[in-house]
Amino acid sequence: MAHGGVAQKIRGERPVLWVWLFLLVVTNIPYARAWVLPPRGTAFLGFFYAIPDVYNYLSYVQQAEDGHFLFSNKLYPTPHRPSLVNLEWWVVGRLSALVGRHPTLAYRLFGAAVTLALLLAADRWLRLSGLPESHRFAALLLIVTGGGFGGLLYERLGPPAWRFLDLTTGLYPFVSVLVNPHFVAGTALLLWALWAFHGARDLRGEALAVALGSALVLVRPYELPLLVGIRGLVVLTTLPARSWLRAARPLLALSPAFAFGWLVLVANPAFGSMPGIHSGDRLLSAVGSGVPPGGSIVLALAPAAVGAVIGAAYLWRRAGSDVRPRIAYWMAWPLVVVALLLLPFAFVFQSATNLGLPLLALLALALARRPPAATLLAALCLSSTGLVALRVLLEDNPNWFVPRERLEVAHALRAQCRRGDLLLAPPDIGLYADAYSPCQAYIAHLGVADGLERSGEVERFYATSALERAAWLERSCVRFVALPGDQGLRPEGFLGPATPFRRTGVVGAGPNAIGLYVRDGPVPCPPWIGR
Repeated sequence: MAHGGVAQKIRGERPVLWVWLFLLVVTNIPYARAWVLPPRGTAFLGFFYAIPDVYNYLSYVQQAEDGHFLFSNKLYPTPHRPSLVNLEWWVVGRLSALVGRHPTLAYRLFGAAVTLALLLAADRWLRLSGLPESHRFAALLLIVTGGGFGGLLYERLGPPAWRFLDLTTGLYPFVSVLVNPHFVAGTALLLWALWAFHGARDLRGEALAVALGSALVLVRPYELPLLVGIRGLVVLTTLPARSWLRAARPLLALSPAFAFGWLVLVANPAFGSMPGIHSGDRLLSAVGSGVPPGGSIVLALAPAAVGAVIGAAYLWRRAGSDVRPRIAYWMAWPLVVVALLLLPFAFVFQSATNLGLPLLALLALALARRPPAATLLAALCLSSTGLVALRVLLEDNPNWFVPRERLEVAHALRAQCRRGDLLLAPPDIGLYADAYSPCQAYIAHLGVADGLERSGEVERFYATSALERAAWLERSCVRFVALPGDQGLRPEGFLGPATPFRRTGVVGAGPNAIGLYVRDGPVPCPPWIGR
């Protein structure tokens, strides 16, 4: 009996499962090709967009691999108490430990799971909003493949790619699924939390809503203003005033989660300095800096937005009183994003992630009065950006292929480092070491407050004399140092006579060789971070 019920439920989710399988195959083709066929002498970094940011994620995943639940910020230069909790990074870390410490593989597996969660949530909301059974597959396909004009314009005009936001950012689900599971996880939790708040009729329902909302804070806190704003706007516009206080109760119960997020991510300087907390550049996840110009936003969102506006007007006129509050969620989402973008806080640009989803959902609902073929045609017409993104990721781009030795150094440090050991290396090696070893790099991400200064300091270290290098190391907390080539068992020619550093290994050979050296005896200062 139970087995038959499960089988029936799976059959009922066939439209979701078919779209999910389609996404899994299509979006993993570039990864399979990059892992199996990298250019000679190189290694695939495991990601395509915003490498510094996703490798910063991996620095927390690495801590979870080692069994930690409270995380330290490896990019912060001052010793501090581990206090960050992120459920996504913890889950990926534990999954990586299970698959033999392969965090990039673990992230692909995690991405597959949260993509399914996103599709199930979107499908549930579409059906609540009146989508007929016959249109489920077509509507989901439109939502996950739609985009703007960015792909076609990139093909016509060429680089720089940052001009085309639907191609270079997570404005639409397809690119999010393709390059950043973190965006997918946040949006999936947002949809499920909104579903729980909408359906809460008793204390048990409210508890579920608060639990999902709190989990959202512990995965991607930028979505919390969206959750509160969307639910609040729907309550104010669709419920009678006598129901406002009861509807606000579970929202108020999110206060502890909000307070935790504020204390850790804003008030705590160790995490308030994380890339993206005090900058708006994470919307431009492939670009790295700046606020998107208005023209770029229009080009990215115009096709979906025009369809959504026309569709929303039609839907609101035709919908009954029971369906209107459900459609209101799709309509409130972009309005809340626009309101947030008007605030004088740069990090609110993070809330624009997957903004195209509610626009495409409204278009899909409006097209439901036509045969499913009309929705499929719309999906085809809006899919050019995804196709161009796939083509670009099949190229041998040096942004995601690096000399193999630079990654192998980070893997070699995994067995040698202890939590808190400081590594001196070029910024890219430092970034990989933070992700794959317990070490903390002196410089890894240029987006932190003193990143450019530290990078310049490291560049001068490698370019100066042996005596000056020795003097710098003498007053530093460095335990490990990566040097070009094999500088001998004792690198006296590079670090001066009587150097306390000895060789622990050499990775590679020829011009790309990298020597790894460790300080004999104790480091002449406290550990870099709290153990």
